[in-house]
Amino acid sequence: MNRLFSILFVALTTISNFWACDTEDPWSPFTSEAELSHSSMGWDETSITLTTSGDTRLSWEAVIIEGYKWASFSSSDNQISKKGTVGTTATIYFAKNETTVSRSATVYIKFSDGFQTTLAFEQLGISDNFTYDRAWAEQPAQLLDDDFIYKTYYTTLANGKFVRNYSICYDTDKLVSQWVAYPLHDCYTKPVINRTNAWAFDPDIPENLQQNIVDGGYNDGGNRQLDRGHMLPSASRYSTYTTNAQTFYSTNIMPQNSQFNQGVWGTLENSVRKVVCADTLYVVVGNLFENSTKFNSRGRTITRPSHTYKILLRTVKGNSGKSISEITDPSEIKAIGFLFENSSNAVSYDKAVVSIKDIEDRAGFTFFRNLNPAVAKEVKSQKKLSDWNF
Repeated sequence: MNRLFSILFVALTTISNFWACDTEDPWSPFTSEAELSHSSMGWDETSITLTTSGDTRLSWEAVIIEGYKWASFSSSDNQISKKGTVGTTATIYFAKNETTVSRSATVYIKFSDGFQTTLAFEQLGISDNFTYDRAWAEQPAQLLDDDFIYKTYYTTLANGKFVRNYSICYDTDKLVSQWVAYPLHDCYTKPVINRTNAWAFDPDIPENLQQNIVDGGYNDGGNRQLDRGHMLPSASRYSTYTTNAQTFYSTNIMPQNSQFNQGVWGTLENSVRKVVCADTLYVVVGNLFENSTKFNSRGRTITRPSHTYKILLRTVKGNSGKSISEITDPSEIKAIGFLFENSSNAVSYDKAVVSIKDIEDRAGFTFFRNLNPAVAKEVKSQKKLSDWNF
């Protein structure tokens, strides 16, 4: 048994013995609780805080049971356990994560009244931090690829607030975005302006690396019946002219089967806008390229996606006032995915329901990276359409 495992065994044994001798269970009006200051952080953050509350006559002890090789209760050495009285805090230290891989840790904590819990946290890798913000629940984790460009577009809404509009993972080889992620809230859709039809290239990406949808629809001989399909719908961005015009950038457009785009896909887009909430609805729209075909349009070789997906996440109540990253109870969040063939054979959306995990397995991306690691697995397994009242 190496030294780290020996320390861990001794610490857990100490906790067990500590409460085995405590036979008193005095009544208290206080509820014992423990929480971390946050559960997901950027690569360059180096500490988080463990907070305890309840009856201050009680004591607690915490042990880092996962991630103890890189996280410690001491800034100078490897300390995997910590004791204190209720009401006091403890700091967990770690170095910057200068790798491309995120890492997770779990802390076990037990109070002298018998209350016990585990708290999980994650430190993202250096590649995960394009315009990182813990409140942006919609953003997938970044996947390293020389052909991928990650970008966030910003806008000023009708209420004067400067906000993100949407984020992309744009594939310069396929000339189509792998995914587009965006928040959906009434402030983005109201007041309702006219559709701008402001088809344009992204001004920050070389035009030769983008589809030319500016001069009209796909010029492919008329054999493919393709629409210039929005990934972030124009109708979901009606607050101001600029907010809407940005949805007509070529980086937000995919070659989409006309019947699919104007049929079940459009129906689903309308249904999604009906379930916005005060807490914000988070959406990712993406493409799969499984046995995809290429075609030429105006001198650009474009890859036609084989499938298109849409995944949704929001709080159940819709007005909890909580950030998604703060939620530690999976029953407070609802999530669902939809996956369609990009063809005239696309099924109705009730038959296209899948879990987020199903799409992760096929797309290779990790979605909703700001979910608390303790609830992510359960949330991403949900696929109950009746929860959404479409």
